[in-house]
Amino acid sequence: MSSSWEDAPISPWSRFGDGEWLLDIRTAGRRADQNRFSWAAPMPECSRISGHDHSHLIRAAKHFLWSMHFDPPRGRKRSSATSLQQKAMLLRPIIGWMAGEGLSRFAEIDPAAVERFCTWLRRRPSRAGHDSIRPATVTNYLLAIKDLYRQRSKLADAPLIDPLPLETTYEAAGHTRASKGSIPFIPDRQAIAILNEALRWIEKHGETIVMAEAIRLEARERGLATGVFRQASYHVRRALRAARLSDPSGERLDGAYAARQAAVHLVEACYIVIAGFVGMRVSEILSMKVGAIEYRPIGETGVDQAYVVARLFKTVDDPDGRVERWTAPAPVARAVDLLERLSAPLRAASGREELFLVKNTQYGEIVPVTHMHIAWRINDFARHVGVPDHDGKPWQFSTHQFRKTFARFVARRDRTQLLGLADHFKHASVAMTARGYVGSDFDLHSLINHEARAETAAALDRLLAARQLGGKMGERIVARNARFRGRAGEQVRRDYVAFILEETDLRIHACDYGWCVFQQETSRCGGELEPDEAGRAPAVCLSCANMVIEAKHGSYWRDRRERNAALLPCANPMTAAVLNEAIGQCERVLAQIGDDHGQE
Repeated sequence: MSSSWEDAPISPWSRFGDGEWLLDIRTAGRRADQNRFSWAAPMPECSRISGHDHSHLIRAAKHFLWSMHFDPPRGRKRSSATSLQQKAMLLRPIIGWMAGEGLSRFAEIDPAAVERFCTWLRRRPSRAGHDSIRPATVTNYLLAIKDLYRQRSKLADAPLIDPLPLETTYEAAGHTRASKGSIPFIPDRQAIAILNEALRWIEKHGETIVMAEAIRLEARERGLATGVFRQASYHVRRALRAARLSDPSGERLDGAYAARQAAVHLVEACYIVIAGFVGMRVSEILSMKVGAIEYRPIGETGVDQAYVVARLFKTVDDPDGRVERWTAPAPVARAVDLLERLSAPLRAASGREELFLVKNTQYGEIVPVTHMHIAWRINDFARHVGVPDHDGKPWQFSTHQFRKTFARFVARRDRTQLLGLADHFKHASVAMTARGYVGSDFDLHSLINHEARAETAAALDRLLAARQLGGKMGERIVARNARFRGRAGEQVRRDYVAFILEETDLRIHACDYGWCVFQQETSRCGGELEPDEAGRAPAVCLSCANMVIEAKHGSYWRDRRERNAALLPCANPMTAAVLNEAIGQCERVLAQIGDDHGQE
């Protein structure tokens, strides 16, 4: 007779005691096979435990996952179906290693066993193509073992001794800030190139491509109606040649393949524009259905604002996700309109409502696009439109990079918008926002903090190597940075930047006309933790000890000088005095940074 926990449902179709789990995970973009998990793993050839003991470990692992779902450790959320599947994927190799070690019970895991397990893990090749398994992956395994220990009072078999008594799971895995890594944002050159191309496809060529695809499908139907398959291709070619349409590169859309490929790339361009200009997660974008654009009035202005309507899955208990709305600029509304028209035939044939659909080439079934598929297609679009290389090789785009890049562009221009960004990103913890975090959860906090550190490191590196800088802080830096300049100072400069980032909370804040090496005690704008945008202005910053101006800012000061000079001939004496003072400020700055246009 099965115990009560084994009979508990893990989904409408499976129980915790089953040998195979069919999980209820409905996150958009997920493959169907990722919702199954089989416990029927064979015993390793080098096993030193019996088949009975092996079955006991599998049963104990299921019991542990049951406890994480129904009775998690204090302060932890119940494990979702997705988390259960991920934890099961970790427990299966742990059980295999235990069999090889001769450990027949989880209770036999102690600190020495964990140390041997870590050594074994680091010798395993990485499936991602790396020489060894990453510290982040080792951390995940150790977290599973630590959670077994935390749940010991609720389980029949669990570690009885703290497996990591003297260090955290991160320390034991070697998961430091240096080794952690992160999903990168897209470099500016590549981000601008791919977004510009995607916009061009949508705004200038979207109608043409949709028209070509409609002509192709209509002509194909006419050809198939004749009963001769070859007639379909003939009708398509004739109809497209008569239409005399061209793709974005100027090539004629005069055949079925050319029209279909253009339509495929247009779908990719639509995804890139939505991801790049809204910053939604891939699961949220792929969940979009017909009618995804909704217009709502902005107060009593008489103006309507467009919103993307999709489903949020992260942190949501409902497997179907929760309907949410994201502010959508005009190009995004245009992209969604094109997607609705392009997907109409597939939706009609399948009865589905999603905007991202594809015909499975193996079975001919129309199915939603997956995370993996759209990631591959983004890179295919980048190759097709000729996005420039980064450091001599093609940049490998991933879906989450667009979300990080969106946040980066917002954060680098105006840090006061970060709370709005947190709301736009649908992050969960409002209380954390109220306590002053940058964003509304650690995901956004780390994302923005990573960008701030990267921006500070790049700026520091340039400033320390500069021979001419403007602003009061700039003058001080130039007077003292001789040892950091040139090739001889490269390593010294890198070491110093690393020291500043690790050992201090110094951050350099950008604006159009310079950098603020922020220090509260000398701040003229009145900022406490960072520059106060309300009190910040060129004249204020020039009198501030925190200000640095480099050659890249020269265009701002030239433009400011010219605008003031243009007003001077018609100005009264009092206004002329103010204008001349502003012009003088500009000329002094341009002289400091060695701008060729500094003096007329």
